[in-house]
Amino acid sequence: MHQRYKQFLVFFILILLLLLVGFEVVSSSFKEHDPLEVHFLNIGQGDATLVQYLGSYQILIDGGPNGKKLLSELSKVMPATDRTIEIVIMTHPDKDHFGGLISVMKTYSVKMILCNGQEADTAIFQQYKKVVKDQEIKEYTFGEGSEISIGKVLELRSFNPDTTVSSKSDRNEHSVVVRMDYGENSFLFTGDADSKTEDDMLKDQEDVDVDWLKIGHHGSKHSTTDNFIKKVTPEQAIISCGKSNRYGHPHEDVLERLRSHNAEVLRTDTIGTISVKCPSSRNRCLVERADKGR
Repeated sequence: MHQRYKQFLVFFILILLLLLVGFEVVSSSFKEHDPLEVHFLNIGQGDATLVQYLGSYQILIDGGPNGKKLLSELSKVMPATDRTIEIVIMTHPDKDHFGGLISVMKTYSVKMILCNGQEADTAIFQQYKKVVKDQEIKEYTFGEGSEISIGKVLELRSFNPDTTVSSKSDRNEHSVVVRMDYGENSFLFTGDADSKTEDDMLKDQEDVDVDWLKIGHHGSKHSTTDNFIKKVTPEQAIISCGKSNRYGHPHEDVLERLRSHNAEVLRTDTIGTISVKCPSSRNRCLVERADKGR
């Protein structure tokens, strides 16, 4: 683990302990929700996943390309009175992953942003940075070895990037990759990680064996290798992509590899937002709703 990641780890834990004061007692508002909900949002060609814990603690992983669409999807799954998102994780600075975050930061109170530390020389990224500064939101690098514990049973660990990232580094290769554990349930969020990143994680002997895999790079043929799937052994594979997108995502080779490993494939372009509900840390998480056109 790199030294600077270790330094941030202690800070994360202290901040989260402060944010979570009172979360051990479940209020009446929490009872309306499952303890953990994971919503793979239907935001078109891009990525945006909302993790909601105890009904009022949110982690937003990426924000898709369009703020209007993202805000619309968030309004369907977040309590109307909750105007705070505790953590935003921006996996890398490609527009289809962070463009919608600009509107989110203007609409919600975002407590902190975790990212790969990379910047992009684009107009929209400069706009993003201006809003971060104007809203006085703290940003921290969330690289390999960083961990966050939220309450007693929700844990997040970063497997990538494993090096310092420059603006010239390949963005997809250096996507933040996060494993999330909730008791007996496990998820892997891979951003746009490509086959090189997958190989690196396997060489580093990262624990990628999970139940739920968010497929890298929207189902691109350059990600989700056969060897990676063998190690992950996902029961469910979620692909976030836009209907009839110009990239041809998801690639048929990827779909065939997933089928050959008996993974159930769920796609936002065909069934809309995919909502996974976890009734407790001891019970299996299940897809509650995957309504076409939501």
